[in-house]
Amino acid sequence: MIQVIVTDYEFPSLDIERGIIEGAGFTLAEASPHCRTEDDVIRSCGGADVLLVQWAPVTRRVLEALPRVRCIVRYGVGVNNFDLDAAKDLGVTAANVPDFCVDEVSDHAMAMILSLVRRIPQDHNQIVRGEWGITRFRPIPAPADLTLGLVSFGKIARRVAEKAAVFGFGLAAWDPYLPAGAFDQAGVKKLEFDELIATSDIISLHCPLVTETQKLINADVFARMKDGAILINTSRGPVVDEAALIDALRGGRLKGAGLDVFEAEPLPGGSPLRGFDNVILTSHAASASERAVSVLRTKAAGAALDFLQGRRPVSALV
Repeated sequence: MIQVIVTDYEFPSLDIERGIIEGAGFTLAEASPHCRTEDDVIRSCGGADVLLVQWAPVTRRVLEALPRVRCIVRYGVGVNNFDLDAAKDLGVTAANVPDFCVDEVSDHAMAMILSLVRRIPQDHNQIVRGEWGITRFRPIPAPADLTLGLVSFGKIARRVAEKAAVFGFGLAAWDPYLPAGAFDQAGVKKLEFDELIATSDIISLHCPLVTETQKLINADVFARMKDGAILINTSRGPVVDEAALIDALRGGRLKGAGLDVFEAEPLPGGSPLRGFDNVILTSHAASASERAVSVLRTKAAGAALDFLQGRRPVSALV
């Protein structure tokens, strides 16, 4: 019997996936317990033809140990927990869900941008302490006097640009893989990375986590940012060197940061990031809405079903 196994998930149930997979005559099971390590996947998923995966690592070692697995599908956009090179070498189809949370993540980024520009977390925290007044938070610029710099210019970043334009922000972006026309069409200034970093008042990260973006935002980059810049990260935690970020916040180089993702998740209890009044922390929640989660589950299961029925999933990466 051809079988799909869900390695791990954070949903209340698998009723959506079960309806799609079993409704087409295949079987769906879940790993028990949920897979957190390579060994967990190898031990629990030997009977799978297809894996539906949220956070479990699917590495070369895993794929070599599970020769029956011919397709892996990620619940999400990023695939940094998949070894795509190994999948390609071993003839395993790998797919993701690239467009399920464009509005949610762009809304989340904009909420952080506006909150930090308006000094909302700083004012909130001082009022909680019994203090009052905005003098200490000045200058408070208008959005029309600020440049929002977008690192990468994919679907989410483009939606951020659309929403930020309504508030009057100046817009710039860096993406070495896109032609100039993509920026012109969106009304966004195309800049090289160094110029974007040096001239942006807010820098919002939307790049995937790959070798080239590991700690892309490091101490050298922080040193070249404008004094009083704001950093937003709704992409992946390891894109930012957290130790360097903490130093930049402590030294006053940054006016604030909005962080939905971290180098280690959950954020360790002793992290200094928990102690700043000008930092917004959310728990990798930018993609979350009931609508988005339903779309995610439906499209992930649909990609698995495409493979089972002999079609290449439209979102296949290899």
